[in-house]
Amino acid sequence: MAENDVLIDVETLVGMLTGEDPLDAAGVRFMLDALTLATDSALGFLSAQIECHTARSEVIQRGVVEKQLAALRSQARSREEKAAVALIAARAAEGAGDSTTACDVLAEALTLRPGLEPALHDAAQYAAARGDYLTADRYLRRSDIPSPLRAGLSEAIAATPPDVARNTACPCGSGRKFKVCCRLDAVPPLSARAQLIYALLGTYAERAPGLKVITPLIERTEDAQRYAMFMLDLALFHGGLVQKFLAARGQWLRPDERQLIEDWRRIPVTLYEATDVTPDVSVTLRPLPDGDPIELVDKLFSQSAHRLALFCGRVLHDDTGPQLLAVPVSVSRQRRRELAGLLAARPSMEQIADFFAPEPPVQFRNSDGDDIHECHVTYRVPHSQQTFDLLIERLTRTDEDVVAWHRQLPDGRVLNLGVIHRSGDDFTVAANSPARLAELETQLRDVAPEATERARHAKRVSEEPDGREGRAVILESYFLEATAATDADDAIDRIGRDAEASWLDAPGVIGDLSPRDAAASDDPAIRAELRSTVDDVEAILLQTQRAGQPTTGLMSSHRLREALARD
Repeated sequence: MAENDVLIDVETLVGMLTGEDPLDAAGVRFMLDALTLATDSALGFLSAQIECHTARSEVIQRGVVEKQLAALRSQARSREEKAAVALIAARAAEGAGDSTTACDVLAEALTLRPGLEPALHDAAQYAAARGDYLTADRYLRRSDIPSPLRAGLSEAIAATPPDVARNTACPCGSGRKFKVCCRLDAVPPLSARAQLIYALLGTYAERAPGLKVITPLIERTEDAQRYAMFMLDLALFHGGLVQKFLAARGQWLRPDERQLIEDWRRIPVTLYEATDVTPDVSVTLRPLPDGDPIELVDKLFSQSAHRLALFCGRVLHDDTGPQLLAVPVSVSRQRRRELAGLLAARPSMEQIADFFAPEPPVQFRNSDGDDIHECHVTYRVPHSQQTFDLLIERLTRTDEDVVAWHRQLPDGRVLNLGVIHRSGDDFTVAANSPARLAELETQLRDVAPEATERARHAKRVSEEPDGREGRAVILESYFLEATAATDADDAIDRIGRDAEASWLDAPGVIGDLSPRDAAASDDPAIRAELRSTVDDVEAILLQTQRAGQPTTGLMSSHRLREALARD
């Protein structure tokens, strides 16, 4: 059967199973034949749709599915038919929140078809939730499809108290080997079960009904692969899936496991700052704005994290210490305040997902507030030498055939507003905005009224706004005049120090306050924001260095901290 035919038949079968018209004999035989021909993946898809249907249906509508399944069960003859019907019935029960019945019916399906892939994975989830780790492991070993439970199961099994060798006589005196007697009741420490418990929550969320919650969240983000696990965690703890898991399967959990999950539910989504990174060993995170440091011994995380990097997520624990069970997502320092404000307002999971949606296009502007353009215009100019000599009197000559329009700034820097380049009788006027271009054109026309325009180009650098308020970036060309400093190093240092002096006393950096005023405040929240803001400065410097880019003119966070400490 072709793949498209299977998909069409699955949709047909779902409609027949959920329809209110009872199946007649021909309908029953059609369905049983289709189930026999269907691949395991098609059966998994069909039964998942039935699980979704019963999860969102009222009791009366669920009864319709139960009657259709009873008709199929009464006429099923082959092992394949009976196993397929049992799988669908198990998932219908799971959708209704009855995991106990689902587990019992699933056992029937696996007795009939021991290699039925969807049933193996469901059975592994049920066995692991009941604490029967060896049985869950055996189910997964019979499957060809990887499972998120594998790592957690391996840890739990390995941590089971090994006081007695597996194949020796059980010390209880039963006469059986330890591995099939008391070892089955041995319980690993909670810390060795925590990873598996979170994986059980995750696999529950990834069932078809849970995906109805998770998928819309992922679709709101800019990168499905990057944010998928974070959105799964949001759906679990903000979307009610943990409550549904506990209602359906909580009776199988040990009391300490239920308590651990309840502890996890009280941990909010948080913005963390990496304050220290020991490569291949650990990362120390500080919950912003002013939380206590958390040391995470995590080799993989320490290989990718950088000092002062920001992460959003929830650091959970395994009863002995913090653990990164839920994968956090990185956050740009430029958006720190925005996300911190959002999280402080106790947002919905949709609002959090929207934060990670594609950002509005960045808007590039010059220091006059004009949108940056690539713009230039070329004129044919008679008496070119005379015209160029007159331009030199008005503007600044920067090369043999180039004059520039400069603006002197109070801090000693010179802003380049545009240039006029001569090539024979052609003069090309260039600037980074139409307004500046027009001003330079006026300068040229004043001294060459007979100039004739030959070509004009203007292209906006930023993407067109999409109606949302985007981040604005100021782009300009600055330099220091030769007389402004004795050498290049002094000039570069003075740019940074002048920027720092201006920043320290600039109002509006910390709320309405300048950094100096914030440092003198007794308000812990203001001082915490000041600390984070200086960290922003240092993070930008570190990011620039890691990218191999010049740090000319960037402020020194060390000098800023010293100045604020003195004050």
